[in-house]
Amino acid sequence: MKLSIHGCRGSVPTSSGSIHKYGGNTSCFEIITENNQIIFDAGTGFKNVKFSKSRVSFLLLSHFHHDHIQGLPFNPELFDPKNEIIISSGLCDIELVKQTIQKCFSPPYFPFDVVSLLSNIKFLPFNAVQDKLGKAISLGSMLLKHPGGSTGYKLIEKNSSFIYICDNEFDETQRKSLVNFSKNADLLIWDGMFTQRELADKKGWGHSSIEQAIDFNTGANCNKIVITHHAPSRSDKELDQIARDLPELFILAKDGLEIEV
Repeated sequence: MKLSIHGCRGSVPTSSGSIHKYGGNTSCFEIITENNQIIFDAGTGFKNVKFSKSRVSFLLLSHFHHDHIQGLPFNPELFDPKNEIIISSGLCDIELVKQTIQKCFSPPYFPFDVVSLLSNIKFLPFNAVQDKLGKAISLGSMLLKHPGGSTGYKLIEKNSSFIYICDNEFDETQRKSLVNFSKNADLLIWDGMFTQRELADKKGWGHSSIEQAIDFNTGANCNKIVITHHAPSRSDKELDQIARDLPELFILAKDGLEIEV
């Protein structure tokens, strides 16, 4: 499996002279497997995804907050009818997924009804995605703690495992189940929007801290942890300092980063 990061900024896309190195696009992570292209969330980074011509393309949504879906209609390749994409989510039934996307991207919120216009967008119940992926891949999900709900995902192909935990307010009630879900993963994506000091004033915001990731991995024992969902005001200078202080197995997500899982 190969991971490509197209967006790792939290809440809103950002652009300024002090925010460049790590990127300003909101959440979008792409995994390439032997037979599939699996995209996690469609924030503004989704506009940079190149559709695979030789693989089946999936979009798995963790939830429907704007920063995780707002890039969907801005990828020009989506308007090529030969580029089919299958959308699903472990958060709710597929009719609600379709209705939510259609409502967000149709008048008066969007110039036209994207779902009705683009017949190459398909919606598939989450419990049917596994069969479509094929036997070579195992797909799992876990409900997370976030306002309105959110979903974490697990992918296993051969001996490689990938965990996507974005938009989650970690607390001790989750520790056992989340450790079991993530145990010994090759790569874990972790919502580290805040520092521990900042987190004290952000109860109920639905996000975790960088320090919590470090503590969590003492039990989860993941081989590599990528911190994502950077606060929109977090400058390159601040992120550089955070990166210098991280333990060896931890890295900060950045737009354009590619990692072999």
